[in-house]
Amino acid sequence: MRAGELVNLKWSWIDLEEGIITVRNTETFRTKSGNERIIPINDTLKIVLNKRFPKIIDISKDEYVFTKIKGIRLNVDFVSKNFKKISRKLNLNEDYHLHTIRHTFASNLVQRGVDLYTVKELLGHSDLKTTQIYSHLKRSNLIEAVTKLNKNVC
Repeated sequence: MRAGELVNLKWSWIDLEEGIITVRNTETFRTKSGNERIIPINDTLKIVLNKRFPKIIDISKDEYVFTKIKGIRLNVDFVSKNFKKISRKLNLNEDYHLHTIRHTFASNLVQRGVDLYTVKELLGHSDLKTTQIYSHLKRSNLIEAVTKLNKNVC
């Protein structure tokens, strides 16, 4: 998810039984592309969300998932600055930013053989060219791709 989508995430967007998040447009938030999209929830995220799920919740109130004080959402600047602060404490590369996680997610999908169109949809890009920026391949991925041709040679 983009940082703006994350801080605007509401419990009503999450379906833990189906294992999906629906990123929605609201009166106070619009996705970058203006389109809503579905994001599957992996097992790790499901565990995290189950731990965060409030014991008492009124879904009709549309409460935010991540808040400073009950009901008051975080803002992107706050999350970004805290990510940077934690990165420095962990002595991570100074070039790491919150957006680096999104970039790494996309690159890892491509390196594991997920097609660019699927990555495009997961990231919410409107143009495949934008997704191609994220598709850095390792030498081993290139070698593996060409090696697949060997199986079809007589």
